[in-house]
Order: sequence, then structure tokens, then C-alpha cells
Amino acid sequence: MLTDKFSVCQQAFDAFNPERWQEVLLFSKARTTVRVADGSLRLETVPDDPCEAQVYSLFMFRGDFDIQTDYEVVGGDGLKACRFNAGLVLQTPGDELSYKFYIAASGKDHFLFRARRDLLGEQNQETYKAACGAPRGCLRVKREGSRISFLAKDGNDWRKVCAFDGLHEERMRLRFKLQTSDQEEGGKLCPVVVKFDNFIVHTCEAILNE
Repeated sequence: MLTDKFSVCQQAFDAFNPERWQEVLLFSKARTTVRVADGSLRLETVPDDPCEAQVYSLFMFRGDFDIQTDYEVVGGDGLKACRFNAGLVLQTPGDELSYKFYIAASGKDHFLFRARRDLLGEQNQETYKAACGAPRGCLRVKREGSRISFLAKDGNDWRKVCAFDGLHEERMRLRFKLQTSDQEEGGKLCPVVVKFDNFIVHTCEAILNE
């Protein structure tokens, strides 16, 4: 078990703790940058190639949980013309089942929230897109019984973006992710920087070592 303090306090990312987090390079052709700067976890992609930056937790949640993180996409309104996803992924230990919640751009005139459920490597089993995502805000994920819900903060209030049903009692690990897409998929290929901060576990049944 990890310490009780971790389950109730925020993780400000003032230091990268290798006992809790690990950078992983999977499908990216180009080398991304993962670093801690000014108290934030920064994921950075390159300007000329589509790529992914990912940081995995070395712990897992069991049962119900309620977590959140602040995010900021760096680069201003020009990034709306790009194509990228940046956010949180919850997955089972072998990645048989995963739930993804992103702030995204798809070459349009606004940022949007995107959610997805993947099963056994088959992508887009369920998907959801919602407009009016902000380049800076807060993402929240709650698991209650067989439902996992994604929320975003509007001012001082939480707005439920979407929810997926059918989740069982699988242990779930967490990853922070930033992915840019090829120009052929639409939109512009851009260098993107996203900052994550104030990762908080409000409640959880248990946090387990991997």
C-alpha cells in the first residue's frame, strides 16, 4: 500500500517521484520531452512529427475513487488549428480496458472535450465529443460502482461531460498523456506543450502498488 497521505493530498509535481510515476515511450516516432518545471509536470511534443508523451502511475486504484488534475495547454488560440489530445487515461493493468478523457483540438475554431472507451485493443468502443473546452482548467474522473464519470470545471462549478456504464471491479492505473496527430488526419501538425498540476485524490477505496 502507498501512504495514506498520498490518497488525500495534492501532488504538486515539484519533484518527479520515480517510485510513483514513470515516463513511457510507446508508439512515438519522435522523442518527446517530459519534465518538471515551475512546479508542473510538462509534456512537450516536437514540431515536425506526430508523437506521444506519456507518464504512467506505478500504483493502481481499487474500487470507487474521485481524482482530479489542473491542466494548461500552452500556446494560445493558434493551437485550435492543430490536432492533439491532452489529458488523463484510466486503464486496467494489462490495458485490456481503458477510459480516456482529453482536452483536444481538431483543426476547428474551438477546443473540445473528448472521451473514449477502448476494449481489448479495439478503439472507439464508445466515444463522446463536447465543444467549449478551455485551454486551461481542471479534469475530474469519478468511479462509482459500475459507472465512470468525466467532469470539467466551469467557474466554480463542475459540469459532467459524459459517463460510461458497465465498468466492473477492475483495478485501474492512471496515465497523463499528450498526443499529436499526422497532418493527413486533418488539422495542422504543431508542437504542443501541456502542463499538469495539483493532482488530487479526493477519495478512493484503496491505492495499491503495481
